[in-house]
Amino acid sequence: MTALIPPRQDQVEDKERRFYIVAPSSVYLSLQQEAIARGSDLWTLGGTVLAAWLQAGCPDFGFSQPASAESPASPPPSSSPLANTKGSGL
Repeated sequence: MTALIPPRQDQVEDKERRFYIVAPSSVYLSLQQEAIARGSDLWTLGGTVLAAWLQAGCPDFGFSQPASAESPASPPPSSSPLANTKGSGL
């Protein structure tokens, strides 16, 4: 089997992707309620908020206090049964 590295493309489709975000239950609930109030869904509203934050240059508003020493360096393992399966690596 000979695998070749595919050439770079001039135009790449910017597909919508879903991914996990870790937040307290209260944040999840608030975002869900806000999405409903806006006639949207949690995934779409969350993605729109992240896109707006990136477009604004990733401002540090609301993050003036240093991170707590008790905060883990990495998120806890996923409870999803698919998290530990080998797949296509989307």
